[in-house]
Amino acid sequence: MFCVVPPSHFLIGREYPCGAAPVIMTSQAAEMLLSKAITLRRATQRYDSQPVLDDDLRKILTAGLEAPSGFNLQPWRFIVVRDPGQRKLLGQASMGQAKVEEAPVVIVACGDTKGWCNGDLEEMLQLAAVHGYGGPEEHESARRNIKKFLGGVPGALGGIGPDLAVWVNRHVMIALTTMMWMAEVLGYDTAPMEAFWEDKVKELLKIPHSVRVVALLAIGRAKGPDKAYAGRFPMSSLIFGEEWGRPIQFERE
Repeated sequence: MFCVVPPSHFLIGREYPCGAAPVIMTSQAAEMLLSKAITLRRATQRYDSQPVLDDDLRKILTAGLEAPSGFNLQPWRFIVVRDPGQRKLLGQASMGQAKVEEAPVVIVACGDTKGWCNGDLEEMLQLAAVHGYGGPEEHESARRNIKKFLGGVPGALGGIGPDLAVWVNRHVMIALTTMMWMAEVLGYDTAPMEAFWEDKVKELLKIPHSVRVVALLAIGRAKGPDKAYAGRFPMSSLIFGEEWGRPIQFERE
């Protein structure tokens, strides 16, 4: 006998005890689940009043915090907005988008351009030591290199010019996208958003000056039908092999 779990609630490799043998996803099943989420996901325009369960929200947030980042500095910061009054005000700062007010959870994804020099670097090195990642010499080398990279004038090195907003944006979006996919495979509907006035969002949520607002992510249950599929550009016009403009080649076309 196996524990029966709806496909939308599977987590890769997790056991689901229910007094019977646990179900563990195979790699093929995991690929099918993720592929289905990628193929079927649409930006949800309207949400009903069903809540996002706390256990699910914790899984979604934890997934984002496990995302990779340059030097493991994790420059992301996330504000979870659930209060209806606060969501209404946030909606006004987001060009009046109804989904901001309707979705039970809106995650405001931010990037701290000064976090690395305000404690994150040293905390990261302490974590590395606790987890046995490198030794004192490696940690000191990392400290020097990071200070040189992020403490200088942002430019061609790492492609982070003209300022560190480019660098934090890069990493914040990796983490936020990870949250989005976790929400989708848990059975929720999502909508990433870039339509907002950053100054108004920062004032409302008391976000420090050195922190940039990168994007918003609404999570909940869709009300009404999904948006129609709008299509995607073909691979041949977007992906190249070895150099810009050269078509990528596969062994089996």
